[in-house]
Amino acid sequence: MGGKVSLFLVMGFAGIFALFSKNIMDTSTKTVDNYAFYFSKSQAHHIAVSGIHMAMMEININDPKWTTGFSDKPFSGGYLDLSVATLASGVIRLTSIGKYGSYRDTVVVTAKQRSFAEYGNYYNVFNNVWAATGDTFDGKFHANDWIQCYGDPVFKGVVTTSKGVKLYDKNSHPKFEDGWKLQTNDPVKFDTAAMRIDAYAGGKVFRDTTNNNKITDVKLIFNADGTVRYSVSINGKPYTPEITVPISDLAPNGLIYIERGNAHIKGTLNGQVTIVASKKGTTGAGRVLIDNTIQYAVDPLAHPDLCDDYLGLVAEQQVEIPFDPTRGDFTIHASMLSQSGGLKVTNYSSYPKAYKMNIVGGIIGNNVEATATYVWDPIKKQYVPSKGYSYIHKYDKRFDIEVPPYFPKMRIFSTIAWYEGEVFIPAF
Repeated sequence: MGGKVSLFLVMGFAGIFALFSKNIMDTSTKTVDNYAFYFSKSQAHHIAVSGIHMAMMEININDPKWTTGFSDKPFSGGYLDLSVATLASGVIRLTSIGKYGSYRDTVVVTAKQRSFAEYGNYYNVFNNVWAATGDTFDGKFHANDWIQCYGDPVFKGVVTTSKGVKLYDKNSHPKFEDGWKLQTNDPVKFDTAAMRIDAYAGGKVFRDTTNNNKITDVKLIFNADGTVRYSVSINGKPYTPEITVPISDLAPNGLIYIERGNAHIKGTLNGQVTIVASKKGTTGAGRVLIDNTIQYAVDPLAHPDLCDDYLGLVAEQQVEIPFDPTRGDFTIHASMLSQSGGLKVTNYSSYPKAYKMNIVGGIIGNNVEATATYVWDPIKKQYVPSKGYSYIHKYDKRFDIEVPPYFPKMRIFSTIAWYEGEVFIPAF
């Protein structure tokens, strides 16, 4: 009996083992298959992601107009397809398909060039100028240089710099309310030739009508009823009689371009306008001169939801405040860009005392300009402005979403949306 029982036990164990060994083999095979699937799928995904990074490097480092893409490009044991589509001015969509064996994975990215108007302050260099006591900077602040501080300037927004912060002396204590950090530079560089084309297409171009390449000066006085009074001087001759027209009639697309000339502006703007003064290789041209207060019909700080006025000032040379000792405090509502200079206060040391320049918007320039002289106040124990103008700056937060028409964009494209896997990609 014992022998038969042992035989049955052996046969039973053999049968059970045979059954489970098949399951074990099936499980092992499935494990290998699953591993191969996930490995191949992951490789396809990594190839697709790498394609996006390769394309962004090509666009941001070599050529912002690059649209060549890749087709069956060998990469990491697989292949890569990438296409670039333009959705709007300064907005692109990258579609990257990674292929590994029989598996594919797709990543879709939307990227855009940020407008310079999204910054409260943006400069290439500081040179020998210093942010000083009495200066208040709002919004994002960036310098492709050291940020140089004299006394106690206040920076209310996020501050980035390609080099760091430099203090004038031990009595200098700048206040960075949101801190500061290092960031790679993106020079203030753009070409107004495209803006000229857009102005001819649906805006207004002021130029030397004698075709002798003489400097054209234009006075623009904006009115709260949505009109503008303008007059023109060619080659320093007397200005023409003023003409008053609705802004929408003068420049339907909102772009006013002065070819080889200068703009003198002031008044109350009811509308959306960008004014461009081009230099075109001529000394004495390419300036936007703010003669006195230029403000919106609705205060963007008090009523941001009601204000739909936007002003952009673009100067190939510089934006300038002409010397006027009777002006006193004044206001600027605009985003201002100076390609070769900054916001210049002419003869700032000749003013009888220190005044306030109340800016709502932004200042973007090649360099920071000095606007005031300073003395040490032993009672306040800080440097204080004595002559000229101090920045009293508020960033127009509406520029985070909407900016003045045709305002220049930065060179670098930034990712604003990233899609991968089974997702719905909305139309732009």
